[in-house]
Amino acid sequence: MSSNVKDLETVVEISRAAEESTKPASTYAELVKLSPQGSIFAQRWWLDAVAPGTYELLEIRNGGGLHAAWPVVYLKKDGAKHVCMPAMTQKLGILFAPSAAKPVETQSTNQRLTMELMEQLGEPGSFHQHFHENFTDWLPFYWRGHTQTTRYTYVLEDISDPSALWNDMRPHHRRAIRKAEKLGIRIKTDIDFAHFLELNRKTFSRQGKEPAVSDDLICRIDAACAANAGRKIFAGVDSQGRVHAAVYVAWVNNTAYYLMGGSEPDLRQSGAQLMALWEAVIFASSVAKRFDFEGSMLPQVERVFRGFGAKQLPYFSITKVPPTPTSLKGFLKATIKHRLHRYRLLT
Repeated sequence: MSSNVKDLETVVEISRAAEESTKPASTYAELVKLSPQGSIFAQRWWLDAVAPGTYELLEIRNGGGLHAAWPVVYLKKDGAKHVCMPAMTQKLGILFAPSAAKPVETQSTNQRLTMELMEQLGEPGSFHQHFHENFTDWLPFYWRGHTQTTRYTYVLEDISDPSALWNDMRPHHRRAIRKAEKLGIRIKTDIDFAHFLELNRKTFSRQGKEPAVSDDLICRIDAACAANAGRKIFAGVDSQGRVHAAVYVAWVNNTAYYLMGGSEPDLRQSGAQLMALWEAVIFASSVAKRFDFEGSMLPQVERVFRGFGAKQLPYFSITKVPPTPTSLKGFLKATIKHRLHRYRLLT
């Protein structure tokens, strides 16, 4: 066989592989896996755990392929559906099938798909949703009267080389981890889940707050992760058997996520929490390609995630709230509109 024929066959194989990688998904689960906007939070099993019976999947299909989908969680109030973010869920938003088209064509297509999905959604009573960091064009929402606030997540895009990650870490974090090692703290992955829940609750009680979510919801999430993804708890334990801190990590589709954590209030200065997070990242390098800290807008939390050398990535929090009437005429008009909307929902 001549080299020209071999070269031609190679080109054909590459073209076929590229075509396969950009084919529309056939199922929603496949779209979540392939889409640049896919995440653990968009998985159907995650939604079943955090929003049972209160979500819908809007889809656009063409020629048997799934080109875009939108998981939407509703809160029913005053006869209307309000789009909201479920607890423990950092981001949802629209998922697009991967595309090999030119960027300008991909943007045009995605804008069209976004507007079609918005037509499917209709006009909810209010709208509030966080979108994936790879959803970068919110113009269709702007054109429909929505507003946007930028939030941030922190991600280690490549966790394949732990030594490089260690070198990129802030000196403060390295010193804290070495301090924990000198104190005889070791990482265990077999602590009782009830003990983890206790540590998680103590994190809130130390701040004088109620836990953000119920133990029942956390248990549902844990069961869902154990059945459909990977999950592991990393706990810093001293020589006396005391658990100083613990972090909970889950992974799916080449990304590991730091979902939650907790610490013993009287033992917070030992460096165990940073040590547990570091060990979680090292482990994640064996099962995933990237590590998502999920980010935080709280200064004391943001510093911790950024200190691991993670990349700051912006994502959109998109909102639409009906304006409050400022006149009797406006109030009566809004009342009639609300009653008509409620009537349509009930008929």
